[in-house]
Amino acid sequence: MITFEPITNEQYWEKIYLEAFPERERSPFADLKALAAEREQLRLNTIVADEQAIGVMVWVELGQDKAFILYFAIDQSLRGGGYGSKVIDALKQRFPNGFILEAEFQEPDADNLEQRERRYAFYEKNGVVDSQFASRAFGGIYHLMRTTTSITIEDYLAAVQVLSDYPTAVAPKSQAIRALSN
Repeated sequence: MITFEPITNEQYWEKIYLEAFPERERSPFADLKALAAEREQLRLNTIVADEQAIGVMVWVELGQDKAFILYFAIDQSLRGGGYGSKVIDALKQRFPNGFILEAEFQEPDADNLEQRERRYAFYEKNGVVDSQFASRAFGGIYHLMRTTTSITIEDYLAAVQVLSDYPTAVAPKSQAIRALSN
């Protein structure tokens, strides 16, 4: 069974966080903790399976059983074991009205295009579908993917406001490269 628990081992949490996300996509861990202490909608969680820590997650709760998933990472030593799909299923149960997340845009000249394509395909395989909108954040362009149409772009923008210094812009996916590159 997958559960989402408050952080009890900061060293483990920070290790997984630093390994999983490039520097340009991360907020300093101390800043995340401070922001979570100020804003009750922001949750930093350890992902737990059968009493074992398997990863980390940060979300913004939006009420009405919805959320924006800001960070989601499985411990790299445990990847490929089906945990990611189990976590998506657990999130769907936790947020039955949907969650939205960002997946890197598949720009042909990206140095990690194969990884981006695999991540996007993983989300689609697990019922997280492209909203047909994209965002620009942390200097990159991201697909906005969601589990239901009940979670909207307006919900995403409300979550961004909770994060306050999270720079973002949103455009229809068909116009994303042109609209968000500026």
